[in-house]
Amino acid sequence: MSGNWQHGMPTPDAYWIDRVLYDVHHQPDDLARYLKSADAYLKDIPLPDTLKAAIRDNEIGELYLAGANPYLLRAHCLGLRMPEADFLRSLRAVAKEPDHG
Repeated sequence: MSGNWQHGMPTPDAYWIDRVLYDVHHQPDDLARYLKSADAYLKDIPLPDTLKAAIRDNEIGELYLAGANPYLLRAHCLGLRMPEADFLRSLRAVAKEPDHG
């Protein structure tokens, strides 16, 4: 099956989420701009405000359900030095799995 993990066909929103996650960690100066103001960084990205907020607030589970590539999500969390427990808690919340700490 092709697609982007959650959808049979990649959506434009999934493309833009993946693009942001990639660019923040691979384009010169993008990480600094993102860390200075995620809202300003995301201002011109054609995503709904709810998904921009999910990126800004590191709602990893919500981004996964929106079709974000899990490898880019993981790399983004590592790049931001997100604690492993927070990463797993966000994924488990949308998977309805028990949170074991």
